[in-house]
Amino acid sequence: MQKWLNLPEEIKEKLINNVFCSVCGATTIVDYTVVLNEYYSDVVLKGKCKHCGKEVARLVEL
Repeated sequence: MQKWLNLPEEIKEKLINNVFCSVCGATTIVDYTVVLNEYYSDVVLKGKCKHCGKEVARLVEL
């Protein structure tokens, strides 16, 4: 979680607004939680598509 918090706001904004939805294509993730992938030390954003509400996720390699 700390890795996500340490990212500059403009980078976080770009990642949040660049998520793939299988229904809508490129979208924004909303109502997301930040999950640490401890094995790879990466972060996964898990939430919903802003447009259709389908579950989406974004891997952030740090």
